[in-house]
Amino acid sequence: QQMRWMDYMSQFNFDIMYIKGENNKVADCLSQYYENDTWDEAHDIHEYIHADVQVDPGGEDLPPDRYQETQEKTVEICAMCEADLHHSHRIQEQKELQDIEAQELAIPDD
Repeated sequence: QQMRWMDYMSQFNFDIMYIKGENNKVADCLSQYYENDTWDEAHDIHEYIHADVQVDPGGEDLPPDRYQETQEKTVEICAMCEADLHHSHRIQEQKELQDIEAQELAIPDD
């Protein structure tokens, strides 16, 4: 198995450098990546996407299909946020209309 990994890793040009644990933010982030998960616990997809983007904002180190997934899910999340915002504006407009109607009803008829 080690030979297989050595063969696979030989494809890449890299240098291995030691970075003290407290200075290695990426490794620290990855080691804490939902370590509290249990078999029946699931997180919203955007939580996983945000973690990937935080670790690798440019997507340079993500596999192409994973990077594409982050882009698709980001677009999907943005669309959901826009829909929520539109819905929120409609609720606000309705509330303003109700406030105006309540004020009109509160004025005594002479």
